[in-house]
Amino acid sequence: MRKTAGLEIAWRNPKPLQRRQRWEHVTQDSSTGHYLVQELIFTPMGSFWATTSSLEIVPGGRAA
Repeated sequence: MRKTAGLEIAWRNPKPLQRRQRWEHVTQDSSTGHYLVQELIFTPMGSFWATTSSLEIVPGGRAA
Protein backbone atom coordinates (compact mmCIF):
# COMPACT_ATOMS: atom_id res chain seq x y z
CA MET A 1 0.00 0.00 0.00
CA ARG A 2 1.38 3.41 -0.99
CA LYS A 3 1.20 6.35 1.34
CA THR A 4 0.05 9.60 -0.27
CA ALA A 5 0.54 13.13 0.97
CA GLY A 6 -2.51 14.88 2.39
CA LEU A 7 -3.71 18.28 1.29
CA GLU A 8 -2.68 21.22 3.43
CA ILE A 9 -3.43 24.94 3.31
CA ALA A 10 -0.07 26.65 2.97
CA TRP A 11 -1.30 30.26 2.87
CA ARG A 12 -4.61 31.88 3.71
CA ASN A 13 -5.47 35.32 2.36
CA PRO A 14 -6.00 37.59 5.41
CA LYS A 15 -8.24 39.86 3.30
CA PRO A 16 -10.34 37.59 1.05
CA LEU A 17 -12.22 39.18 -1.84
CA GLN A 18 -15.66 40.47 -1.01
CA ARG A 19 -18.19 40.01 -3.78
CA ARG A 20 -20.98 42.54 -4.02
CA GLN A 21 -23.89 41.68 -6.29
CA ARG A 22 -27.19 43.26 -7.11
CA TRP A 23 -30.27 42.41 -9.14
CA GLU A 24 -31.36 45.23 -11.42
CA HIS A 25 -35.02 45.09 -12.45
CA VAL A 26 -35.02 46.18 -16.10
CA THR A 27 -38.50 45.63 -17.55
CA GLN A 28 -41.75 43.99 -16.59
CA ASP A 29 -44.95 43.43 -18.50
CA SER A 30 -48.03 41.47 -17.51
CA SER A 31 -46.41 38.06 -17.96
CA THR A 32 -42.61 38.37 -17.63
CA GLY A 33 -39.92 40.20 -15.70
CA HIS A 34 -36.38 40.88 -16.91
CA TYR A 35 -33.46 41.24 -14.47
CA LEU A 36 -29.74 41.86 -14.78
CA VAL A 37 -27.41 40.32 -12.18
CA GLN A 38 -24.51 42.69 -11.68
CA GLU A 39 -21.25 42.50 -9.74
CA LEU A 40 -19.25 45.46 -8.42
CA ILE A 41 -15.79 45.54 -10.04
CA PHE A 42 -12.91 47.52 -8.52
CA THR A 43 -10.15 48.85 -10.79
CA PRO A 44 -7.39 51.45 -10.39
CA MET A 45 -9.58 53.82 -12.48
CA GLY A 46 -12.55 53.42 -10.12
CA SER A 47 -15.35 50.96 -9.45
CA PHE A 48 -18.30 50.07 -11.69
CA TRP A 49 -21.14 47.55 -11.95
CA ALA A 50 -20.64 44.84 -14.59
CA THR A 51 -23.48 42.63 -15.83
CA THR A 52 -22.76 38.95 -15.17
CA SER A 53 -26.16 37.43 -16.07
CA SER A 54 -29.46 38.31 -17.65
CA LEU A 55 -32.62 36.58 -16.43
CA GLU A 56 -36.16 36.48 -17.74
CA ILE A 57 -38.76 35.39 -15.20
CA VAL A 58 -41.95 33.87 -16.61
CA PRO A 59 -44.98 32.59 -14.71
CA GLY A 60 -46.05 28.99 -14.84
CA GLY A 61 -45.17 25.57 -13.64
CA ARG A 62 -42.47 23.20 -14.69
CA ALA A 63 -41.15 23.44 -18.23
CA ALA A 64 -40.40 20.38 -20.31
